[in-house]
Amino acid sequence: MIKANKDILITFLDENILTPAENHPNATDIVKKKVRGTRMRLNDLDTSEKVELFFWNAMTSDNGIDSYTKLKEIGVKTFEDIRLEFKKLCGRK
Repeated sequence: MIKANKDILITFLDENILTPAENHPNATDIVKKKVRGTRMRLNDLDTSEKVELFFWNAMTSDNGIDSYTKLKEIGVKTFEDIRLEFKKLCGRK
């Protein structure tokens, strides 16, 4: 299985989670701020391994759980919803 590089992983997250959440008509200023912060943190990471680690850790952090709740309230996908596809992109079974 081929492992995706950092840019592919970030683009996948941006296209599937971040941009739809940011552009959703019910996105609050808090949601938009969280999306921008997540995007900045992802872009600061320098390897695909660090992007993968960020992804898995985000789901269990207090901030990540809060983001999950806020995204579910407006009806968009979350990291949890795409974890199987992300895992495959990372070259894991």
